[in-house]
Amino acid sequence: MNALAQMPTRDRPKVDPRMSKRRQEVRRENGRRRLRRVLVLLGIVGVVILGIIIIRSPLFDLETVEISGANRTDVQDVLAVAGLDVGEPLMDADIRRAKVAVSSLPWIFTAEVSRQWPDTVSIDIVERQPVANLPSNGDSFAVVDRFGRVLERVANVDNGLPVVQVPAPLALPGEDVPEAVDAVRVASAMPRGIAPWVERIGVDGETGVVLDLVDNGRALVGDSENLNDKYVALATVLTRVQLQCANHIDVRVAQTPVLTRRAGCS
Repeated sequence: MNALAQMPTRDRPKVDPRMSKRRQEVRRENGRRRLRRVLVLLGIVGVVILGIIIIRSPLFDLETVEISGANRTDVQDVLAVAGLDVGEPLMDADIRRAKVAVSSLPWIFTAEVSRQWPDTVSIDIVERQPVANLPSNGDSFAVVDRFGRVLERVANVDNGLPVVQVPAPLALPGEDVPEAVDAVRVASAMPRGIAPWVERIGVDGETGVVLDLVDNGRALVGDSENLNDKYVALATVLTRVQLQCANHIDVRVAQTPVLTRRAGCS
């Protein structure tokens, strides 16, 4: 007899019907979970696609550009540089580029650009404030803000702003005159009580900002730091000394102002 035929066969272990049923249920549940996940994913994709189709439909085209805060800036200039095309899908409007472009206009300090669904872009502007005039070519002047930004060029000084004797012959609107910043800030911070004493505001290469006073006196201000303290010190000296006797009043260190009298004055 064949040796293999003589080997006893092992009976396969019997599986409890309850265990078999449970395994089948687990497999079916896993299958249902996978199906639900696929259906949810397909639903999300479908909603996104539908949303894109709707948003890019004519219902959400750009129809209006609203501009607020443009008092000295021409609205047409804002529209021109913003580069927003009426009729394009609102979602395609380049908000960031429009903000940078509008902010580059001479009078603009800040610009916020935002979408307003379904069909509008809003441009909210805060403009710069003029504080001084700088001599420019010929008889013209450059109007600047406290940061030295040229806002416009004018032929005559009739805007009530002080003239700061820092030449800006080539400065165009939108450009900066950094060498004028300290003097411009000194001018813009000048108290009303000091202004009648001052004939001219200029810059000296060694001492910084200088105020030429009536009766040919001079006040040395230096930089634009601690201006409140410097003006308090200057006012204190001016109220205690006859102006015609004051040659130099040095308030560059506000806590220790130094008065140099003219010869013959006590």
